Amino acid sequence: MKRKLLIPILVLMLVSISCNLSKEKLSTEEPTEPTRETVVQEPVDQPEPAEPVEPAAPVSEGSAATTIDEVQPAVFQLVATGTYNDIEQGLMLNSEWGGTGFFIHPSGIGVTNNHVVAGAAILKAYVNGETEPRNVRILGTSECADLAMVQVEGSDFAYLNWYEDEVKTGLDVYAAGFPLLEPEYNLTKGIISKTNADGQTSWSSMNFILGHDAKINPGNSGGPLVTTDGRVVGINYMTRSSYDQQFAIPASQAIPIVNQLRERQNVASLGLDGYAIVFGPNSEYPGIWVNSVTTGGVADKAGIKPGDIIHEVEDILVAVDGTMKDYCDILKSHDLSDELKVFVYRWETDELLEGSLNGERIAFWGYAGLAGIAEEWVDEGYTEDYSGEYVKNEAFRVEEFDGDTSWWTYFYFGEDYADFNVYQDYERMIFEINDDDTYVYLTYGEYYYDDVEISALVENRGANTNDISLICRYDENRGWYEFNIGSDGLYTAYLYDMNTGKYKEIGSGGSTRIKTGKEYNEYTMRCQGNNLTLWINGYETTSIRNNELKEGLIGIGVSSYYVTPVIAEFEYVNIFYP
Repeated sequence: MKRKLLIPILVLMLVSISCNLSKEKLSTEEPTEPTRETVVQEPVDQPEPAEPVEPAAPVSEGSAATTIDEVQPAVFQLVATGTYNDIEQGLMLNSEWGGTGFFIHPSGIGVTNNHVVAGAAILKAYVNGETEPRNVRILGTSECADLAMVQVEGSDFAYLNWYEDEVKTGLDVYAAGFPLLEPEYNLTKGIISKTNADGQTSWSSMNFILGHDAKINPGNSGGPLVTTDGRVVGINYMTRSSYDQQFAIPASQAIPIVNQLRERQNVASLGLDGYAIVFGPNSEYPGIWVNSVTTGGVADKAGIKPGDIIHEVEDILVAVDGTMKDYCDILKSHDLSDELKVFVYRWETDELLEGSLNGERIAFWGYAGLAGIAEEWVDEGYTEDYSGEYVKNEAFRVEEFDGDTSWWTYFYFGEDYADFNVYQDYERMIFEINDDDTYVYLTYGEYYYDDVEISALVENRGANTNDISLICRYDENRGWYEFNIGSDGLYTAYLYDMNTGKYKEIGSGGSTRIKTGKEYNEYTMRCQGNNLTLWINGYETTSIRNNELKEGLIGIGVSSYYVTPVIAEFEYVNIFYP
């Protein structure tokens, strides 16, 4: 699957596009849907270095490379900043990711992958070892070919020519780029192993692609695959890491598309970064998940947002086979200015919307009733029973506060002798807080958990300004993870550091699923691996990543701000294996 390689700023699927870490379904050789992932979460094997070559004379400015040594100054690192909506990680604000590009003209015109630049509000390039970045403009994109044309600020750049001879298996090739977002130029060596590999994936659609064994990793996306004389055979964009297979877009397919992009003409592109998904008990809900949209593009003007799923185009179901083929065939059969009917599922609100590209903006059509099914597709903690309904895994610990509560221990932050009370009554755990800025927690001390899910049903019986907390991996020497959810639907994810005595914000946002006033709300927190996920009243709200804490206790909490009293009653707390 493909992913953008990210550097988290606000910390909020082995097939991958080669700019990202990957996860692969081992039962199939087809690429899975692309996502974007942080580099720091899991170690990735470093590529094997290319065999040493004799140094060559430096390439002169503004000239084409003629040897493998002259390739380096024509290859640049791209760093993008933007916002997108990932199906697993949720809305990612102000995130940075990266890839590779290469010049094809001394004026600064370069080539990279669409998935490297899509959704970028800011795009910078580091050229030939420079420590200061150059500004980059996007000239054109093709989401179906996963290609983009960019203009790097400056002139007289070294550049690469295309390899236009017949590509045969066994041809010596080198993969050039900047894997893992490291600033050092990297070169690996291999051969062409396939000249007619399947080009249908979940994020692009090409007649065929090239297979090779020059090792690539996250960050190589958009970089050139070159011959010993420095000519471009293909553009790297995907790896099946577990099988040690790498893939590149052939130059023969890229050249005609690049020539159009160079004239600022988008090709089979609506101005979005998307990928094909199929979910549901019988795979009956296919579509194109929209990671990001380009402001002013066709999709944006139609009202399509990140997190939407394009279900139909021109009354044709798209992504039925889990690839972009049908979707791209429709785009290739029309001009980009043609009006096309679209039917869209909005994941966040469970709404169905109908409208047109280059026509009437999409508008509400009805509700799909798929929220639980959609969550099950993402969430391994939900399973299907034989009635077709979706149910949570059975809790292994159900706390209804109707018996011994000696495993629960409280602590608090606030003024000395703060006015609060925590007690068990009427088969509930009740928090009463009468002072401002008071944070009261209960931890459950029977077990330490690494991967765990906790769910709590809470009734607000006081002033309508309070925060409910769920915590996991509490360690009295290190700290804990916490989702703090306000009665207005705003939430913050924290890492509390015992060493500094401070809360560190690792994510935030808001949900319209909260029930305000004196109402019941169910909150669920999952801590699994490096993922922290929050649900509010059954709707997944956010999922973020952090790898600092590995195990600890679970807990609950209530806090006050400027309006008191705060009265919150926990009817139950359930503990699940994820």
